[in-house]
Amino acid sequence: MFKSAFVFISLVITTGFTSTPVSNCDNAYSASSYALNYAKKSLKADNFDHQKFYANKAYIALEKTNRLMKDCNCADAKNSVLKGLENIDKAAAPKDWDLGRHYAKLALLDVENTITALDIFTQNGINTVSSELELKDNALLLEAAELEKQRVALEAEIERLLSKKRALAIKIAENIQKQRQN
Repeated sequence: MFKSAFVFISLVITTGFTSTPVSNCDNAYSASSYALNYAKKSLKADNFDHQKFYANKAYIALEKTNRLMKDCNCADAKNSVLKGLENIDKAAAPKDWDLGRHYAKLALLDVENTITALDIFTQNGINTVSSELELKDNALLLEAAELEKQRVALEAEIERLLSKKRALAIKIAENIQKQRQN
């Protein structure tokens, strides 16, 4: 009787510790790390097809992250995932190389913001924030990430406009050359 009670209690204790479900925020974090990896590969791709291929893989990983976020109450991460899905979708089927890179950069920042938000959310869920300074630091980190995203978006817009300016200059030069020939 004593042996069977001991075995039963041991079984209950070990299953209690080993079968604790991983929170959906942890699962979403894992899926978003795959999206981060693929978004980086999309940016590092040396040809248009590879860029689109890795952007598509990042999209699939972000979709999984979005599904896993249904039970996670981190609003900042959910918003970043949705923005990332929009941007990586555009990166997976761009009109040209530069536009694909532009949207891949934006998606990469969205995924980084997702991971940062999940880090902060899970940290606050496990450990209570002990001071107002930690709250302010976390808010500043999120703000810095958002500002970095805006900076990258502005740089991409500048690149796009400079490219357009060069194309117009070439057209003007060609028109001038045609007029001189006539």
